[in-house]
Parts: sequence; C-alpha cells; structure tokens
Amino acid sequence: MQGKYMRGIAAMGQGKVAYVEDVPVPEIGPYEALVKVKACGFCNGTDFHIIKGEMPIEVDGFPTLIGHEAVGDIVELGSKVRNYKVGDRILNPMVRIMPGSGYGNTWGGMCDYAYVQDRQAMIDDGVDEKELTDRQLECVTIPSDFDPIDAGNLVTLNECFSAAKNFKVQDKDVLVYGAGPMGLATMRYMRYLGAKSITVIDGVEERLELAKTLSGADETINYNKVDKKEALAGRLFDRVIDIVGLTSILLEGSHLLRPYGIAGSMGVLRNTDSTVNVSELKNNTLLQMLNFPYGQWDVTMENIELMKNGIIHPKDFYSHVKGLKDIQEVVELVAEKKTIKVIMDLER
Repeated sequence: MQGKYMRGIAAMGQGKVAYVEDVPVPEIGPYEALVKVKACGFCNGTDFHIIKGEMPIEVDGFPTLIGHEAVGDIVELGSKVRNYKVGDRILNPMVRIMPGSGYGNTWGGMCDYAYVQDRQAMIDDGVDEKELTDRQLECVTIPSDFDPIDAGNLVTLNECFSAAKNFKVQDKDVLVYGAGPMGLATMRYMRYLGAKSITVIDGVEERLELAKTLSGADETINYNKVDKKEALAGRLFDRVIDIVGLTSILLEGSHLLRPYGIAGSMGVLRNTDSTVNVSELKNNTLLQMLNFPYGQWDVTMENIELMKNGIIHPKDFYSHVKGLKDIQEVVELVAEKKTIKVIMDLER
C-alpha cells in the first residue's frame, strides 16, 4: 500500500465538509496490522459539532479527517504481529495521518484504511512502553460474521449501553430530553436494565413515536405541541438525562429531581455552551458528566450477545446507509432531523 492514496471525509472549516481522495494510506510497522474500513457511523453529535467548529475540547485544526465509529477487516500483517490474523474484524481501528498529508486527525474513521497495534506482542517482546499506544486499548475484535453495516452503529450502541449502566436506572423514574439516535437507544437499554418508568421530551413527533415502539417509553412530551412545564408540573424523577447537549437542560432538569437524584449530562456540549453555573442546580442533587463515554468498550461482547439473542436490534437505531460521496446529503439529513442515524458504507 506504500505510496498509495485513499478516500476520506474532511471537515474543512466554516461548516463545510468534503469528500477527498488524496489521503495517504497509512504505513504499518512490524507490530501493526492494516485494516480495510468497511463502514463508519456518522455521529449526529460529535461529527456534526466538529464540522461546525463547536467541539468543547481541543481537536486538530481544519482540514481534519472525521469519523470515530469505524469497523473494518485486517488485510495485511506486520512482520512481528502474532495476536491478529488477516480477516479479523476490528471495531474502532486507529487512524494514522502520514507526515505532509495536510490533514488533521479528528479520529478519521471515514477513511478507507486504518490500523491496529499488536500491543500484547510488543509487551511480550519487551518493547519500550513509550512505543505502546493507549488508543489501542479502544480497538476491539468482534466476530468476523457480524454485519459490518450494523457494526457501524455498534460504537453508538456501546456508548448508550454503558451510559444506561452508569446512570444506574434500575427501579428509577427517568426523564430523558432528546429522542434522537442516542436517546432512543439509551432508553431501550434503560428499559432492559429495569427502569421503573421512562418519560421523554422531544420536538419531532416521529421520534417520539419511535420512543414508544423501540424504547418502551411510558410517556412522550412534544414541546412543540404542549407546554412542557405544564406537562411536568408537580412531578419529580430520580434521573433526568440530557441527551441533547444543552446546559440549560441540566439546570432545568435538576429542579425536576427528587433529593439525591441525578442530572445526567450525556449530550455533547458545544464550545459556546459548556459551562454550568452549579449554584443554579437544585440543592441536594447530583450532576453526573458523561459527555464522553465511560466503559463503552467493556460492554462490547455483552452487547453483541444481546443482539444475538434478539433483545437489541441494531437496524432499529439507524435509518440511512450512504456512500462517502453522499456526505453533503448526510449532513443535511442530520441538520434537518430527517434521519435517526446514517451509516457510511465505504464499500459502495
């Protein structure tokens, strides 16, 4: 692959995104394996915020390659790789931007090739720890027969499953703000984990209907049709979860909590709205920050088992499959809330 170029999706700045074909294929070292990416989910939160320049954490400057929900198969092994083989299916492989490419790397999973490091072989051979990549710990081998398009949604579903666990919802009354892809899936996992009741607020009726059928929501509130304050007057919950990504929701939601209740921050906050005035939170409530997932890789195999047993259906939580050249349409679908989630099929 040396000297060849691959396709990718780049955020260009000023809200623009582009399909590109001049990204150098990553060169692999002796302890690395080359991964051919098959699919990558488009994240309605992170990817969209990167394109709009709204990320609350520091990321590479524009133009920068995006995508953090990739899955692919190993197609080439370095000379010292012993714990992987050609054909292994890898969730969340790493992306290496070659020197002089002109692109930044904001996870870059929507590129044709990535790599995985044989960390165990390096440790066994006594390689200096400085050579080990901590990011390798986030690369997960999944069954080779797992549908790659469904696997393009697996990172999102892992994040939702781990969040539902972290919020400890068993026997709790839960209020959720947001019935987008993350909200729908998180509610489904909350129901699986034994939430006592689930109420959801959103402004898109179709999504609220999906919340009932897919996620078992007990009650839906469309803020475009009813006054949400009136609908919630006098009611209290054990958990209020913001999956939209607004600090105003965290403050508002805290006042709907019982004593010791949790206001959960799950939606990705914008860099223009990332500060919470804690003095405005309801007294004797807790703020739990999960803007960035915690424990999502640890639940992978448990999640896959739920899918094998028909408890979770990955296809329920994405609505479109598009090719890389369709990226402009994808961004429009997300911006206009006309999609649950889009999976980018890199084999198209």
